[in-house]
Amino acid sequence: MDALRDGVDSPTPGSLLGSIGVVLGVAAGADDPAGTMDDLVRSLSGVDRVETSAALLAIATLTADPDLRRRVRREIAERGHVLPRWLAELDRSTPVDRAVEISTVFRDADELLVGVTVPGGHPLTAVVRIDNDLGAVATDGYVVQSPLASVVPLLVEDDEPDVRVRDIAPADARARITAALQELDLGPGRLGSETWAQSRPLVEWMLSLLPGGGRGDVLQDLSEDELDEIADRFLAGGAPWSDVELRPLLDEVLAAGSANGIGDPLLWSRRNVRRVLGPDLLFLSSGTPHLDRAPDLLRDLIRFGHAERGLRQELTDDALAAVDASAGAFLAAVRGLDEDDAD
Repeated sequence: MDALRDGVDSPTPGSLLGSIGVVLGVAAGADDPAGTMDDLVRSLSGVDRVETSAALLAIATLTADPDLRRRVRREIAERGHVLPRWLAELDRSTPVDRAVEISTVFRDADELLVGVTVPGGHPLTAVVRIDNDLGAVATDGYVVQSPLASVVPLLVEDDEPDVRVRDIAPADARARITAALQELDLGPGRLGSETWAQSRPLVEWMLSLLPGGGRGDVLQDLSEDELDEIADRFLAGGAPWSDVELRPLLDEVLAAGSANGIGDPLLWSRRNVRRVLGPDLLFLSSGTPHLDRAPDLLRDLIRFGHAERGLRQELTDDALAAVDASAGAFLAAVRGLDEDDAD
């Protein structure tokens, strides 16, 4: 109750909305979310205090429940409670007409930023991290009381050459974050920090204010023809892998590489190299001919791919070092397969 009182007394909305986000997050994680929410609303309605009226109105607005909002407004009028203007007009909040994507050249994860202005000129910015390697899952996020334009520089270091910042359509940001939240619910469940679980209800409300109709999927699902075209470009560059017996290995490595980031088999981070050359052989078929030559093939593919994509030499060197570090255990696993076959 003290947190709600502090939120009502605060000149800005962040404190109260943050407290309500915690409450809604707890309700959403209950075994019976709808029943828990009903109990919460009844308990708050039974207490005739300004802070409970404020909590009810915030809950009704963030959950987009018009019936509850009308009922709460009647209760507030009957009680004679005076609430902050920003809260009384919270349903008139407007979206910022800009969204931003922050990522690295490997696109293993993207941070999407969207903004809302609460009546009274109060800015809110949501930052949501989407892990593309996990299948575009919203793994973390939070909301800050600052304009979007001032949050972006705080997330980008001036001396970081591999970070990419670009504006995207707010409709696309809404679609991508919404899809990433659905992936979270369908797959891993709760991920990230405790702050993320508490911030999610507020983020979802902010998303509801953004325009719809955007594109929600940025992950590439390359066809066999597209992978063949990449393979042909690689071989045309003079790489010594044109032997017909080696083509299955090239196809296998390209297909495994297309599972990284947003699905570009010409971009190889250290993480992706370690995954493909893992001794568990999860990403390369044990029956692929000449599997023991995969590290050498990957070295040439990294050099070709990074040059085509314009990556810094330091990133290429890092990926090649990852091949060197992984090759020993990988080749030992391949020899183990050969020994099993011999037995």
